[in-house]
Amino acid sequence: MERGLSRFTKRMPQSGIREVFDAAQRYDDLADLSIGEPDFATPEPIASAVADAIGNGVSSYTETVGRADLRAALAEKLAAENGIDAAPESAVMVTPGAMGALFAAMQVLCDPGDEVLVPEPYWPNYHGHVASVGAEFVPVETDDEFVPTPESVAAAASDQTTALLLNSPANPTGAVVPPDRLRAIYDVAAERDLWVIADETYEDLVYDDAEHYSPASDDACFERTVTVHSFSKSYAMTGWRIGYASGPGPVVDAMRVLQEHTVSSVAEPAQVAAMAALENRDVVEDIHRAFADRRELILERLAAVDGIDAGTPRGAFYVFADVSDLAADSRTFVDALMAEAGVAAVPGAVFGESGEGHVRFSYATDASTIETAMDRLEGLLESA
Repeated sequence: MERGLSRFTKRMPQSGIREVFDAAQRYDDLADLSIGEPDFATPEPIASAVADAIGNGVSSYTETVGRADLRAALAEKLAAENGIDAAPESAVMVTPGAMGALFAAMQVLCDPGDEVLVPEPYWPNYHGHVASVGAEFVPVETDDEFVPTPESVAAAASDQTTALLLNSPANPTGAVVPPDRLRAIYDVAAERDLWVIADETYEDLVYDDAEHYSPASDDACFERTVTVHSFSKSYAMTGWRIGYASGPGPVVDAMRVLQEHTVSSVAEPAQVAAMAALENRDVVEDIHRAFADRRELILERLAAVDGIDAGTPRGAFYVFADVSDLAADSRTFVDALMAEAGVAAVPGAVFGESGEGHVRFSYATDASTIETAMDRLEGLLESA
């Protein structure tokens, strides 16, 4: 008898973003606006600190939850910048990227058959995280600015709902949920007795009058929330694979046990890099300034293209543009954009049904690539 794979494995779809990434490898001359990865090198103070540490033999196992000095520094940052009161010895842990924290949180909070609410459009990996534990993925409607409402969360919840996953600033839409809206959504979570997983990966990248707010800054919200952070986007540290989570002690301890049996601990050189990043927070301002300029550029260029509505994304480094006047099928549009114009973007359909008719453009790349991509997009549409 031939043995198959586990049913949980079969439930986990490959990310549509990765499908675009893989297809892009077939092209030599591509203006790539598909991947959400800063094009900057990791800032010099961080790289130098790691080089020095490795030279001095810093390359050992650490506590599963991370080095004590790093957790203390993370607790200080959470208190000062997020208003979150998390004890470093029991309520903070270092994880292999935000991805590791999200996966672990889902594993310890949900059982097979539970329902998890996720506002749509959503980052495709959430689907895999929910599927990995055998839970049911339940999309939540959002408003015209891609922001969930208390009413939509309440309407989507049922007696089987266990958790709500919130991402603000959001991938793929760039939406930032206003503080008052988040508080109202948390009221619904409290009424329904739901866990909340707050993915704040893009917390440093907000623009215009947008304000990032961490709901776990409220003590009552903290007790039902796992807050997830990353060094990848704010510090151009995607390849270091380091993030962190905070939450109630029993939840963090359960995540610790899971991490002990999967990755043991985050690589110590990466933890040194994270410590150096926290000691050089000024680099975030430089990176934010560059993204703000690129955002202005791509919005200006897209505003000049007939048939495309770029909206006004206020966070992250994505534009979730409405192309429904040009194409009913976002996959077909993106395929043509890549094959005929040499521009890579991500079809909105991979972010959920409500994403259809949209295309995600990432402005995490340099201005020259953005200009080239917009020139080619205009040329393709003019020739149609």
